Amino acid sequence: MSFFTSISLRVLLLRAMALACSSMFSSSILTLGGYAGFTEEPKLENGTGNSLITLEIAPTATSSPPDLDNAAFPSPACQAISSVNSEIFELSTRHLPEQFCSIDESNPPLDVHRWDTTRWQSSDLRTALFYEDKPTIIYVHGNFMERCNTLERVRILDSYLKRQATEDYRLILFSWPSQRERKPLRDIYENDESAEDQSLYLAWILRQLRPQSRVSLLGFSFGARCATAALHLDAGGFIPGLRFGSTPSETNQVLRVPYHLGLIAPAVDKNWLLPNGRYGKATSNINDFVNMYNSRDPVLRRYRFIDRPTRPIAGGLVGFEGIGDPRVTSPLAGQIKVKQYNCGGVIGTTHSEKSYFGECPYFRVMIDHLLWNQDQNETSYNNLSCR
Repeated sequence: MSFFTSISLRVLLLRAMALACSSMFSSSILTLGGYAGFTEEPKLENGTGNSLITLEIAPTATSSPPDLDNAAFPSPACQAISSVNSEIFELSTRHLPEQFCSIDESNPPLDVHRWDTTRWQSSDLRTALFYEDKPTIIYVHGNFMERCNTLERVRILDSYLKRQATEDYRLILFSWPSQRERKPLRDIYENDESAEDQSLYLAWILRQLRPQSRVSLLGFSFGARCATAALHLDAGGFIPGLRFGSTPSETNQVLRVPYHLGLIAPAVDKNWLLPNGRYGKATSNINDFVNMYNSRDPVLRRYRFIDRPTRPIAGGLVGFEGIGDPRVTSPLAGQIKVKQYNCGGVIGTTHSEKSYFGECPYFRVMIDHLLWNQDQNETSYNNLSCR
């Protein structure tokens, strides 16, 4: 074989290899096109006007989805196996008028459902409020929540409760009409008032549960206003424009047991729980209070516009008046123990309830508080920090 022939064969071989590589590269691009999502944004942040293409590779058929549960919580080997059972009820007023000044206390037409591990089924008030010697937690959701969202949220809360529960418990969702309508800005003002009106029904529920030894309330955002107003009414307090028929003197006060109150990002004025505040009697019904707030909350920063003449400051933004350090336990009224935690350093600029659930370490304190876990070691939380 001549020298030139050898060179020609090498050139042909190199060309064949190049064509093969090119074919494989094109094939790879086509494959990526089948599994990838492309999104275009018209402008870059620097305002150059150039299009920015982002490539998101979707998982292949053999890949497994991320284990979100194990990512957010310790591995099963680090957790005790829970053997507790929970009952979940929905007590709803969504089918009733949104605003009113009184209710039928003899037979309030609440819509009741019960979760049976696979689906929601119709139930009744007698079953939902029947006396049982176990913790009862009442959860009051926040603003702009459709019914389907609240049913999902209460089950998420139940999953957190089960991780720390040491005994069976009952979880009650108080579902009130807070869904978003066509004019969100007007809805905010209307739902703020509606949350207070709905406290009449919640106060009635508390009266039915009064003989039971361990009852906790958890309110988020506007739900916190409903919860604190209900406690105020249950203690015989007065709210302008509302009429709650029975007074404490008309009921058996011996059977009344103080509640545990938990608030998350409360859309409640920081002064309203003081003795001379709008809900000043609410604290006479509780002996332990945990408030989780966010000093970086972008929504509650605008809470002052709810009432322009008074320009209220939300307890979900700065904490309630009288306590400067969120780690300090001190009385708000009488001998009530109050713990306030600023979660802003962890969850950042958000008003998301799920962020409080999954990111703020003080939510563990809240769960023990709601479950009346008497054997909780409070010193174990001293090293927690959200700053």
